[in-house]
Amino acid sequence: MVEHRSDLLVDVGADGVAVVRLNRPERRNALSRGLLSDITAAFTDLDRRRDVRVVVLRGTGGQAFSVGADLKEMHDRDTAEHLPYEPMREATRNPYETVLECRKPTIAVLEGWVVGGGLELAMACDLRVAADTARFLMPESKVGLGANFGSQMLPRLVPAGFAFEVLYLAEPFDAATALRMGLLNRVTPPEELDATVDALAATLVSRAPITLQRYKAMVHLGSSLPIATALRLDPGPSPYLSEDRAEGTAAFSQKRAPQWSGR
Repeated sequence: MVEHRSDLLVDVGADGVAVVRLNRPERRNALSRGLLSDITAAFTDLDRRRDVRVVVLRGTGGQAFSVGADLKEMHDRDTAEHLPYEPMREATRNPYETVLECRKPTIAVLEGWVVGGGLELAMACDLRVAADTARFLMPESKVGLGANFGSQMLPRLVPAGFAFEVLYLAEPFDAATALRMGLLNRVTPPEELDATVDALAATLVSRAPITLQRYKAMVHLGSSLPIATALRLDPGPSPYLSEDRAEGTAAFSQKRAPQWSGR
């Protein structure tokens, strides 16, 4: 069943895969205040749903995953209210963090333009799969914004030299370059994009959910810590004490597919 928010479509399948679609194709999925609020609410809900194992985030319309902040809306609001734009406030504070902190594996599906806040949204996901025709851009240095989230996430995903080049120069780059940087996990022809993402999501669903949750927490929490401290992290629940651990070893012994309970 597809849930319609004002600018967002959420479809939770029986296979445990939730597909979230940015749904402003007439504006190339620009991130309006309403859409940012919808993203926050949707990912908060999906994070706590037991029937959701993987979340796929993509755009609609084919022209863009998202062209980033809705600059027209921002200008109109500044003009009408005489208020400057500030990042990480009100509805703009949570969307990237909410996606980043979702405990389920997340996949960004990228086609067309992936710009500014749209690229930041993709960076908030765990995995990024792109059509080889996708184009990427962080234009903030040309429009006087700050890429608050991207300036922190990009150097965590790619070498610092690449991050500075993308942020400083504000020039577009293609999917092959993004793959070479390490920003993308996979690049496919456009006609193979859906099948590639479906296969990747199905593989993630087949893995032990508590283990994946543990991996995600360990990677995010431990990446900025000394190794001796990181090794002592114990974000729960523990896979070692789970019913799934017993099921996994039994299934391996019996040469069958495991039936995960998430407990």
